[in-house]
Amino acid sequence: MRMIFYPFERGRNLLLLLLLFIWVNTLLSSFLPKDHALDLKFAYTVEEAYHSLNQLDPDQREIYRFGVWALDMPYLIIYFFFFSGLLRFLHGNRKFYWVPLLISLTDFIENLLLLRILKLFPDTQSGLVRLCSFFTTSKWIFVGGLVICLLMGVWSFLSQRKKTSSSSQEIRI
Repeated sequence: MRMIFYPFERGRNLLLLLLLFIWVNTLLSSFLPKDHALDLKFAYTVEEAYHSLNQLDPDQREIYRFGVWALDMPYLIIYFFFFSGLLRFLHGNRKFYWVPLLISLTDFIENLLLLRILKLFPDTQSGLVRLCSFFTTSKWIFVGGLVICLLMGVWSFLSQRKKTSSSSQEIRI
């Protein structure tokens, strides 16, 4: 597994992934209807989901579908490698890659369900919407876990750096 993530923990590769992450995020904001995108909400009921989708005209729903297919699907790969590499860089050998993996998997399933809901719209698919909302909520909970892992990694990285700086000052004396 180390060989998979090793290239992504290097500085220039992380920078490239960060730039891709920002670029795709920017593109997604132009394709996803911010106020009505189900995947941007923490959770939603069947009624809330269909209320949001009813606010979009057919062209907007088609653009939303395109955004999910063409941008959000590759995006989940980009952020998986970016955050896996970043966590590996910050934490060393600890295996925190499972957190971005869980986010990517739940996002992928959410996208498939969302695409199906959009395809079948205006037919109401209550079970599909509830399942999609479950994966949406799960994704955001895992994102919260990622933020905690990142904060712990930054704290650990800065602590190690401070120890190294202190040790080098003691040697100079």
